[in-house]
Amino acid sequence: MKFLRPMCENDIDQVVEVIESHDEDDAEEAGRGYRLLDGVSNQYVLEHEGQLIGVTGYYTPPNCEGTYWLSWTYIQDDYTGNGHGRRMMTDLLQHVKELGGRKIFLKISNYQDPEDGDVYGAAWHLFQSLGFTLELTNENFYDIGEAQRILSMRVRPVVATTPLDEYVPVRFNAVFEIAETDGAYTFGWREDGDALFTKEDVEVGLNEVKSDGARVVFLTFPSNFSGIREPLVQAGFREHGLLGDYFEDGVHELHFVYYFCSLP
Repeated sequence: MKFLRPMCENDIDQVVEVIESHDEDDAEEAGRGYRLLDGVSNQYVLEHEGQLIGVTGYYTPPNCEGTYWLSWTYIQDDYTGNGHGRRMMTDLLQHVKELGGRKIFLKISNYQDPEDGDVYGAAWHLFQSLGFTLELTNENFYDIGEAQRILSMRVRPVVATTPLDEYVPVRFNAVFEIAETDGAYTFGWREDGDALFTKEDVEVGLNEVKSDGARVVFLTFPSNFSGIREPLVQAGFREHGLLGDYFEDGVHELHFVYYFCSLP
């Protein structure tokens, strides 16, 4: 890699400081991930004149072919606006291409700070200038009025294919609040048993998270899972978009949402 070097455990404190220069909550969440959960594998740092000023990296979701997600990506606040972010991202994208990546995704909030305005505006424009395009918006994801925007970029050309739908038995096995959100929940699930979940199964999960104070539930499923839509729609979910070619070319990730109350 031309500009980046692999992150090591000794970098964690400095990396957290870089992220904290923009967002204290993100810094706390990132530090927990580096130290306790995901470690520093596939994470990279940018140095300038001997000082660590940037961090980026990626992770690969399970059951996907050539799919990458951008992980924490920040430039120290004092060094923004000088091309460091572009150099960092160009280097990382080239690395993903060399690894055989097919498509890379990233998540970015539309948060508007009362004093600082569009907190992620500069990052939004940088990613678009690099070739990322908006693919899906999860409204009211992080909080009421704060959406999650998912952008994507094709790294390798589409391979024309028409995967067959398949009947997959799916069972819900957990409910939990999504990290970094206020009241947004999801259901854990696995391929298990002899049958697909029913409308009644979905309602059991909805009742459980409602008792925890959930305001919204987001669910995702592969597009080739036959019969998924019907019980979800019967229980009150609506399909609001997809991530194209997510699992492989021709197999998308379908996104469903359920709101417990009307929004202002």
